[in-house]
Amino acid sequence: MNVYDSTSSLEIEQKKSLSIIKGRNKIKFKKMITIISFLLPALILYSIFMLYPMIDAVRFSFFDWDGAATSMNFVGIDNYVKLTDDKIFLKALGHNLLWVVLSLILMVIPTLILAVLISRVKKGKTFFRAGFYLPSVLSLAVVGVLWSKIYDPMMGPINVFLKSIGLENLAKNWLGEPYFVIPALVIASTWAFYGLYMILFLAGLQNVNSELYEAADLDGAGPIRKFWSITIPSLRNTLNVVISMVIINALKGFALIWIMTQGGPFYMSELVSTYVYKAAFSMNKVSYATAGSVVLGIIVIVFTIGFNYYRERSEN
Repeated sequence: MNVYDSTSSLEIEQKKSLSIIKGRNKIKFKKMITIISFLLPALILYSIFMLYPMIDAVRFSFFDWDGAATSMNFVGIDNYVKLTDDKIFLKALGHNLLWVVLSLILMVIPTLILAVLISRVKKGKTFFRAGFYLPSVLSLAVVGVLWSKIYDPMMGPINVFLKSIGLENLAKNWLGEPYFVIPALVIASTWAFYGLYMILFLAGLQNVNSELYEAADLDGAGPIRKFWSITIPSLRNTLNVVISMVIINALKGFALIWIMTQGGPFYMSELVSTYVYKAAFSMNKVSYATAGSVVLGIIVIVFTIGFNYYRERSEN
């Protein structure tokens, strides 16, 4: 009887363990179905509108196609070889890199300083936040038209002000001078985007430990010392996000340049995005333009991966 009892008890325990395992598997399956049901619609849309066009763009770049012909001639990497000899494309690529450098200089630290100043305002903080964020709400088309009027050589407020104080020699055709057009466009772009980065910095400043500033005050540290030794290290993650966004937006810039200069004068404000647009829709070189866009996409990916890798190494 004892043997039979022990055998039956073992069978009962095995059945219980099997039922528990089956129950856990059902719960895991239900969780998996729930996760997939949430992710699948976004994944489908992302695949249709992002992944498929990117893969198709890479495919087009290996052909010679004008966008209207029913047949395409396979040319391999011939389009990419032509890009290396295209002086305008190389100049546009240099302008993109210059745009990145100027954007980083004008947007990151100045915007952080502005956020710190606003965070210390005791009265009217909401007013200043809304006022400085307002340009980010405007469409880039509106920003382009507005700054085109500001830079107007005859009636623009910049030249009018310079002439009114007797500095006529400094008044220029800001969008017509080859050496001033890129900085002028970057300033307009900075005005359009700094409100967004300011809000990100303001959100990061709320998470800074106030006890660090109190300890620094006891040690007699000044505002500049506290800024470099406490504020910036505490905002490392926010800085990484802002720098990544500035680099990506600078490399992808199109709307503002197209509205204000369309790459002129003499291709001195041409970016890769504007040159690709002209090649595709003005010169009917769709495959060639696609190859240029693929190169730009690779540069953006390399910049992003390289920056993230450097960030992770510095944090470790």
